[in-house]
Formats: sequence, structure tokens, C-alpha cells
Amino acid sequence: MISSLLNCVMNCLFEFDFVESAENSGRELRRESDKMVQLGWESYLVLATLIAGLVVMAGDWVGPDFVFALMVGFLTACRVITVKESTEGFSQNGVLTVVILFVVAEGIGQTGGMEKALNLLLGKATSPFWAITRMFIPVAITSAFLNNTPIVALLIPIMIAWGRRNRISPKKLLIPLSYAAVFGGTLTQIGTSTNFVISSLQEKRYTQLKRPGDAKFGMFDITPYGIVYCIGGFLFTVIASHWLLPSDETKRHSDLLLVARVPPESPVANNTVREAGLKGMERLFLVAVERQGRVTHAVGPQYLLEPEDLLYFCGELEQAHFYSKAFSLELLTNEAISGSKRANFQGEKHPSALENGSCGSVEDSTLIMQASVRKGADIIGKTLDQIDFRKRFDVAVLGLKRGETHQPGPLSEMVVNANDVLVLLGDNEEVLQKPEVKAVFKDVEKLDEALEKEYLTGMKVTNRFKGVGKTVYDAGLRGINGLTLLAIDRQSGEHLKFIEDDTVVELGDTLWFAGGVQGVHFLLKISGLEHSQAPQVSKLRADILYRQLVKASVASESPLVGNTVREAHFRNKYDAVVLAIHRQGERLSMDVRDVKLRAGDVLLLDTGSNFGHRYRNDAAFSLISGVPESSPVKKSRMWVALFLGAAMIATQIVSSSIGGTELINLFTAGILTSGLMLLTRCLSADQARNSIDWRVYTTIAFAIAFSTCMEKSKLARAIADIFIKISESIGGMRASYVAIYIATALLSELVSNNAAAAIMYPIAADLGDALGVVPTRMSVVVMLGASAGFTLPYSYQTNLMVYAAGDYRFMEFAKFGLPCQCFMIITVILIFLLDNRIWVAVGLGFALMLVVLGWHLVWEFVPASIRSKFSPGRKEKTEKIEQ
Repeated sequence: MISSLLNCVMNCLFEFDFVESAENSGRELRRESDKMVQLGWESYLVLATLIAGLVVMAGDWVGPDFVFALMVGFLTACRVITVKESTEGFSQNGVLTVVILFVVAEGIGQTGGMEKALNLLLGKATSPFWAITRMFIPVAITSAFLNNTPIVALLIPIMIAWGRRNRISPKKLLIPLSYAAVFGGTLTQIGTSTNFVISSLQEKRYTQLKRPGDAKFGMFDITPYGIVYCIGGFLFTVIASHWLLPSDETKRHSDLLLVARVPPESPVANNTVREAGLKGMERLFLVAVERQGRVTHAVGPQYLLEPEDLLYFCGELEQAHFYSKAFSLELLTNEAISGSKRANFQGEKHPSALENGSCGSVEDSTLIMQASVRKGADIIGKTLDQIDFRKRFDVAVLGLKRGETHQPGPLSEMVVNANDVLVLLGDNEEVLQKPEVKAVFKDVEKLDEALEKEYLTGMKVTNRFKGVGKTVYDAGLRGINGLTLLAIDRQSGEHLKFIEDDTVVELGDTLWFAGGVQGVHFLLKISGLEHSQAPQVSKLRADILYRQLVKASVASESPLVGNTVREAHFRNKYDAVVLAIHRQGERLSMDVRDVKLRAGDVLLLDTGSNFGHRYRNDAAFSLISGVPESSPVKKSRMWVALFLGAAMIATQIVSSSIGGTELINLFTAGILTSGLMLLTRCLSADQARNSIDWRVYTTIAFAIAFSTCMEKSKLARAIADIFIKISESIGGMRASYVAIYIATALLSELVSNNAAAAIMYPIAADLGDALGVVPTRMSVVVMLGASAGFTLPYSYQTNLMVYAAGDYRFMEFAKFGLPCQCFMIITVILIFLLDNRIWVAVGLGFALMLVVLGWHLVWEFVPASIRSKFSPGRKEKTEKIEQ
């Protein structure tokens, strides 16, 4: 039905040809289609190799760089192409330009310029629509000139924190973030490596055909088409996100029902909920208290907690783990809960989580995993107490999630249903391979982040921090991914142990955060917050250009054992500053310089990148490992890096405006820019080398060689003839554009976008030559199609990044991506209907964009009671969560 509708639309649309009559076009297509090429054995060999390669890449068994290398190697051995032809892609100007632009982007990223600019543009949003709008436009513009992968990697934690601060689910923002980067990449030739693949192939093809005028693809040749394409993507994203994107930010292992016991020595005992600090917790809610078998659900802030109470929490596993240590609570498994009841009613010894062995404690477990119950599993209909998880599966149950609502009643008495999500503790990874586990559970996944080492970090508020005088919520200190604000030390000496959303940040405060290594690195990049050890860091001899975070474990026979960091003269001896200390099973809450070190302590150091090399044989440390990409931001070089990047882009703009004269080649401009960034100390040589994605370079180079195989074997021309016949049957030259776009877009869903571009370009170029189409036009069609990996999370690198970070389900991604794919096909049809009047299409696109934005501005003034009727399920879901 869809294909019939598409045919009908295309037949109607292509009756209107603004350049040549349909009759002349039809005669030309028939003349070309009659000239069918004769295929030799080489064509069939290349076709078989292509099919095999597509199967391997679609199955994601081997990376595209190795697949293309093997395909080219095989065809070279079969004499389809020469050795010279198989390697010439490595020296092509366009391919080398991709490599050098990785360094330019890294130089800007190392100085914090890109992050600062985007943070300023984000501001504050009042709804998902304006949140996406504020994010989409600057990200798309930035992606037009910088590689989109580092942009998305940089913005994922920022968008998660920003979304939570504006009370907007990160799931509403992360897919649009990926799409914004993808659509922005279609605005210029340097927007994505795929564009360079195609422009390089165009240059190579038409140089060999002695058509130098057709070989050049300018930096902004794609821009008018890309603008309309990007506006179409923007309009779909901001409108469809309201209905098609999930509004819950919960992961499978959040919104879990978890149980913790109050030991007599816990600071929570004999305090009210508010006094104990259990009211203002982040992403964790106290929903019930069980006392001597009686469950109280209406737990208010004045509810008095007693020793041996069982506290029922709902929220994220990581937060439950964090707060249980902060308040000396014991997270209980189903086994420990059952034992607790026997202890309460029969006077038996309390079998705490720790006393139940490694399977009873998050801290001591070597494996934490989540799993969904299969339909038809024999545990369905039984309570957790009735199922002997330890004997049957060698695990214990720590938490349970069912749907989007909190489940009443004790955890051990919960009846298991199909699709329930359980968090399980095990002794080792062999549990994952048990036939019983595979038969009963599906979607089994390890939760490594729950076992991540936790560091306590103090950050001092300076007068440069924009959150001074604001609440911790408005200052953006809540909801930072992987971090929890634990306490505040006032300059007056006051210590605030329990932090709520309305706590005000004051100048001179020391904010104590708990979190992992990446969380600490994120804090160090926040403007206006200064690490409590900053005075010590400023005395390091190591140059900031060569510093990074390093983790070092204290050895059992270390001379550091029993001494404090201060007594050991750590900075003077090792030229390293201890930023934080992790100690198994204990939270250290004092100045790290005054902590007496023990064997097994893990020190998080700010030091030179050669620390591991210098002290790898030192008796003080048992293990040393650097934290990747943890170099401090060179803020003093930010404007230098931004100026150099802008100057590089300006040279290409001037070259395009001159017309016919190239002021400076982009590769040369990139070399000079990256060289100046190194000279001005925006980044180090090692950072420049590590910034290059050699897999992309290898993939592009071998993909160019494979395109040569398709051209020399005449396979590309044979496939182009098929497209000519399809175009003839549909109705015109513009139909060929749409056919190529759809074929490229479908292929990009199965393989990498660079692979799709390399495979489809020779076909499109042969088709274009046969129809007399300007070569640049066909290149634009393939560029747009190769970037159209919207449906599957695996079809584009940025999709995969946000898929994991947002913990989307596969169908959540496809539910949004498939309609987007269909919408963009219609957009492409409209673009090429106005092919020779493309600037008219640009004007119409901006006009439509202004209409949509204007409508939403007006919509803001509509009473909330009316707006809520058009917001499916949000009000009810919010009320349900608050309850």
C-alpha cells in the first residue's frame, strides 16, 4: 500500500518538469536503457563479494574497515584491480582532509570552546519543544563544520543534566541530539566524513575522464540542498517528538523496588525522614516502611524511623547503592528480607545482607545483572519467597520493576509476572551461561556501573560560578549523570549534611559530590567550580598540556600505608595531587590529605601522563592506570582555538565566493590550523594523534578502491541501467534522484554510511552521466541518502551513542526513526522538484520553520488546562510518579 501511494505521489509530482518536457526525458531514458552493458566474470565476482560483505557488515560481525580491506584484497588477488588502484585511496586529498579535521576538532574540544558556546545557547527551556529547538539549531550548525561524533560524545552528559534541570526526560532529547548532528552534517562538504568519501570519488572519477570542470565539489555545493533537508528534519523532530518519543527517563534498572534495613548504628535510626535526609534524595524515593510485618505507605517527612525498619525505595539502583552507604543502610536481597522477618518475629539472629555471603551484598558481589522474565516461564505466578533463586539460579534478587507504577507490598511477597525486570546478584559470570537462567530470563545484561568505584570530591564555589545565590536545582547541580551532591560546607563553618532542591548555593561553599571517575572529570570542567585541592594542583611541575587523571592502587607493602597524604609529602615526592580516594566498603568524608592510607585504597591523581611509566615498578603502587580523555581543559587557549577554527572555515567561504579560484585548499588550511593549534598549545601531539579515528580513514580508503572495482567491472553501470528503467517507468529524471536516494538510505540502515556511499556513488555517477545530470547533483543525492540512517540505532555512530546513553529500547528508536525516514523521502521529492530553483525551496523551508515556531509561541499563551488535553498521558504519568 505504501509503495502504491508513493508511486501515485511521484507520478503526480513528476508531471511538472521545470527544465525539460517529460516527452524529451522519456526518449532520452529509452535511448540510454537500450545500451545494456555486457557483464564479464569480473562483474559477477565483484557482485558476489559485495553481497558477502553486506551480509557480514549487516550482521555486525566484523567492522567495515576490515570488511572493505578483505574485499579489496580478494579482488586485487583476482586481478580485478591493480595493487596501485587498491591503495590510491590512502593518498587522496579528500581522505587526508578527513584525518586532519579530526585534529582541528580535538583542538577546539581540548580548550572547552565548543562546550562553552553550546552551553550558552542552551539556556533554559520551558517544554520539550523549546528544549529540542534550543539544542537542535546550534548542534546542527556546529556539526556543519566539525565531526559530529565528538560533538555528540561531549553533549550527551550535558544534555542529560540539562534535561533533568529543566524537568524534561533525557529520552526526549538524546535521539534529537543525534539527528541534529546528522542533519547538520549535510550542510557542508566537511560536515561528515561521508561527504568527503563522495567528493573524493567524484574528483577521482572525472579527473580520470579528463573532465576537470566536473571533478571539483565545493565546500558549499551541498549547502542549499542541505538547508532544506535539515529544516525538514528539524520540523519532523520537534513536532513528532511530542507523540513518538518516550517521556520517561527511566532505565530498565531504575524505578526498581528495593529494600534496605536500618541497623541500630545507622544515623537514620531514631530520626524523622526529613532529619535523616531521606526526603531530598536524587532519583530515589522512599515509598514505604515495614515495621514488624506492618507496611506503612503514607510516609511523610515527620515519620520517625526506628532500628530494624525495612525501608522500601523506588528509583535507580546506582542511587540506592550510593545512599545505602551514605546512611549506613543495608540493601537486602529477597533471602535477607525473609531472614529479617524471622528475626523480628522469632528472635533469631538477623541475617543481614553481608552475612548472607557475597550474593547478599552489592558491595561484595562480583556480578550484578538485570533480566526480564520470559513469557511462559515456570516462575510466573509465584512469589519471590516461593522461588529458591539461590539453589536454582545461584543468584539472589535485589530489586524488581514492573511497568511504570510502584508496586505495593513487601518485595519477598511480590508475585512474579511476565516481563518483570529483576536485578540479581551473583558470585561469578558463569551464572550468565546457566541453561536455567537462559530458559527463564531474557535480555540479560550486566550492570557494571553499579559496581563502579566511588570517589568523594570537594568543589569550591568561586565568584565565576553563575549558580551563586540560586538553589542547587536551578544552579544545575542536581541530575548530573553519575554524580550526587552529598553535602555542603559553608564558608561560615556550617555543615549541611542533607541537601534538598531548594538549598541555596553561596559564594565560598565547598560542595561535596560522590561519583565515579568520569563524574569527577566532568566536575573539573564546570566553570566557576574549583577543586578543593586546586592550590596543590597549581604547584605541580607537570605542564597542563601533558596532565591527566590517573588511578593508582596502594600496594600491601607500600611505604604509604599508615601515613596520610600530607605526611607522605605525596605531591613533592611523586609530582601528583590526590584528588579523591576510594576505599572499599567505606566513605571517606574528610580532607584527602588527612586520610591515613591503607592497602587497597585507590587514589585518583592529577599528574603527568608519564606517571605510570615512571612509577610502574615502584613498591608503593600495585596497579596504575590512566583515565582516557581526562586531560584538563586548557581554558586560556579557548579563544585561540575558536579563532583558528573560524579562520580555516573563512578561507573556504572566501574561496567559494571568488568563484573558479581556490584561495587555499581545505587540506592545506587544515594542516596549517592544526599546526598552529599545536604551536599555541591548544593540544599536545599525543592528543592530536589519538584524536584521529584510523578506522574511518581505513574504511574510506578501501571503500574508494572497492568503488574502482565496481566501475572497472562495469557492475556499477549495469545497476545504473536498472535504475534508468525504474526511472523511465516512474516518470522522469527527477525520479532517478529519488530512486538513488531511497536505495542509498536503505543501504545505510544496514551498513555504515561510508560503506553505503562508496557502494552507491559509482552507480549514481553512471546513471547521472547517462542522463546528462550535472555530476555535483548526483553526489548531493548520495550524500543525503548516506546520512539517512534514522530507523536503526546501529545505522549511524551517533545513533548508537545516544541509544546506549538514553537506554532506549529498540522499538522506541524504530518508532521514531521509521516515520522520520518516510518523511525525509517526501522532503527529498520536494527538494528535487525545485531542483533548479533550490533557493526558492530554501526560502519556503525557512518560512515554514518560522510558522511552526510562531505557532508554538502562541501556544504558550493557551491555558494549561487546554494544553494538557493534547499532551497524551503526561499529566497522569507525572501524578503517578509523584505518588
